[in-house]
Amino acid sequence: MNTETIREIVEYYRDQGAPQDQQMLIALLREMQESGGGVLAQAVIEEIAGMLGMKPTMLHALIRRVPSLRMDNAAHRLEICGTCRAGARLRDAIERTYAVKSGGCCETAGFSYHVTPCMKNCKNGPSIKWDGVLHSRADMELVRSLVGKQK
Repeated sequence: MNTETIREIVEYYRDQGAPQDQQMLIALLREMQESGGGVLAQAVIEEIAGMLGMKPTMLHALIRRVPSLRMDNAAHRLEICGTCRAGARLRDAIERTYAVKSGGCCETAGFSYHVTPCMKNCKNGPSIKWDGVLHSRADMELVRSLVGKQK
């Protein structure tokens, strides 16, 4: 994506209230992601931040909180319930297997990892979400399967 296209998109959303209006900022990031082939490149994030007079870390924090937004180093998002005891072993196994902590990225496997509050699916736990899709009774076999499908 060229700088002129980025500038046009940023100017449009700035006129709509971004960065002060968080919903407009999210809409801006979604449009950039769509224009960027489904992911947000680090260089684009830095360019947007510069044009809006904000730090890239602010945009990264927002991207981590919105499941549909994806960085180019993490095209997928793995979320796991952090409340249930049944998921504790699974959380540990994921963190050891993929060398990742909550809020981080496993760039080699292409996903971001987030421990979340209760997913309200306790009777079917442990629960995970892969790209926003809930999976019940999750285990490492399921996680490996989901990670492997993207390759």
